[in-house]
Amino acid sequence: MRGDFSQMKKVKWFIPFIALAAVLILISCGDDENPADPGNNPTASTLSATSGTTNAVAASWTTCPDTDFSEYNLYRSTTSGISSNPPSSSIMTTTTVSDTTYTDIGLSWGETYYYALQTKNTDNNVSWSNEMQVVIADSGSGGDYLTCYEIQGQQSSSPYLDQDVTVAGIVTAGGDEYYSSSGPVAVLGDPAGGPWTGLVVFGDSIASLARGDSVIISGTVQEFFGLTELSIISAVEIVSTGNDLPPATAVTTANIANSQNPEQYESVLVTVSNAIVTEVQTYGEFLVDDGTGECRIDDMGDYSYVPAVGDTLITATGTMWYDWDVWKLEPRDDADLVTSGGGGDAYTCYEIQGQQSSSPFDGQTVSVTGIVVVGGDEYYSSSAAYSVIMDASGGAWHGLTLFGTDVSSLNRGDSVTVTGEITEYYGLTELHYPSSVVVHSTGHSLPSPELLDTDDVGQEQWESVLVSVSDVTVTEDDLGYGEWAVDDGSGEIRIDDLGDYTYSASIGDTFTEIIGVVMYSFDNWKMEPRTDDDLTI
Repeated sequence: MRGDFSQMKKVKWFIPFIALAAVLILISCGDDENPADPGNNPTASTLSATSGTTNAVAASWTTCPDTDFSEYNLYRSTTSGISSNPPSSSIMTTTTVSDTTYTDIGLSWGETYYYALQTKNTDNNVSWSNEMQVVIADSGSGGDYLTCYEIQGQQSSSPYLDQDVTVAGIVTAGGDEYYSSSGPVAVLGDPAGGPWTGLVVFGDSIASLARGDSVIISGTVQEFFGLTELSIISAVEIVSTGNDLPPATAVTTANIANSQNPEQYESVLVTVSNAIVTEVQTYGEFLVDDGTGECRIDDMGDYSYVPAVGDTLITATGTMWYDWDVWKLEPRDDADLVTSGGGGDAYTCYEIQGQQSSSPFDGQTVSVTGIVVVGGDEYYSSSAAYSVIMDASGGAWHGLTLFGTDVSSLNRGDSVTVTGEITEYYGLTELHYPSSVVVHSTGHSLPSPELLDTDDVGQEQWESVLVSVSDVTVTEDDLGYGEWAVDDGSGEIRIDDLGDYTYSASIGDTFTEIIGVVMYSFDNWKMEPRTDDDLTI
């Protein structure tokens, strides 16, 4: 019999970790710090800036090595001498010392620009880099044509609103890829990609456009319920086909959440990574979260994926859309959605539990996705390690216990896919000794504990689910082997000590709340608090 639930003295064990060290290569000069002379200016970076044949400038600079680094500010001007007469504001500011690149897009064809980088320390001392002169090509895609960046104008409504313009770009979504009840829509992008570089085009004449077409399109700029688009198309010229698309801009789900008003990504090709499906909504929409906050994905595109809560989207790519006062990511086809669920590749905890006492997958090797609610070092085990995962939605039947040495490094909030055999261990459904443990992303919010009466905790549907009880009194302080009982007046529930908490039970003690995962062993249902934080007196 495994020692984890046997009635014996518990001995803590530890799994050694191999520490990985990242090497930061500092290209710039040595640290300027001198404890005896703290007023020094920060070490200046060396700036590089190039354009080639595009109307974008790629800037990079050496890393500031100073311990009192505060921020970088990149300035652009059409006249030289920036350090002696800086523009009123920088084009980029970052407080992250390792952020040493920036692409300045949507610049005017044939123009000459100057760039300089200001480095600031915590004492507000500044140093300037060298100044770079960059000449933008005088032709580009025609010289006389506007870019998507210029049409967007870096603001919510285009500065060209209601004007007839001609725009050049690369088709990122063809005229037949998005459903529209009113007529064909396509999406253009500037070749360099990035914020503000996308534009929707609308009209029958763009129906045949395909991804990778280099086009020149004339029409009228309009704001269609908040979405900037080129419509009333008067001319469409396909310059060439099969061109590389603008690179999809990597963003977090929080970056494109409705609450953040992500106007800069409107009609831009973006991609999120390692996000889990947290809610399936109506009209083909669903929410995903990579640990930073939820964003919405819609189904204007022609993809077959059917979302399910708990699925992990390894990557989700598409253009940003705005309608009905909501920002949405619009994948174009199945290739834009790389998932670990929804296609039978991985199951949810709910599916594994099967809404019955024994899992319908008992004895089978399966893959399961979920959010870790009990880390691999939070519950005592005399042989391997316990962890508990749940579907992001929470609720009855949505939990599963994992057992094996390979889960020891899992942490609360990890989004994981675990592969192993399902077994009924003395009445507790487990996935044990996994052959694969994949952490997709970290830092996710945990499902909310289900608030129950104490008499309702001991039910099969709550097995491996995070629950809570409130306003309870200790009615038994020694049921043997560290177990005790509480009651809110509806009936007792046992509290066990697999978790690492310091409380010692005493009859009559009261708790405002107790949180724990429901476990089953030795013919008893039990709540398993994880730490002292789960016990609120």
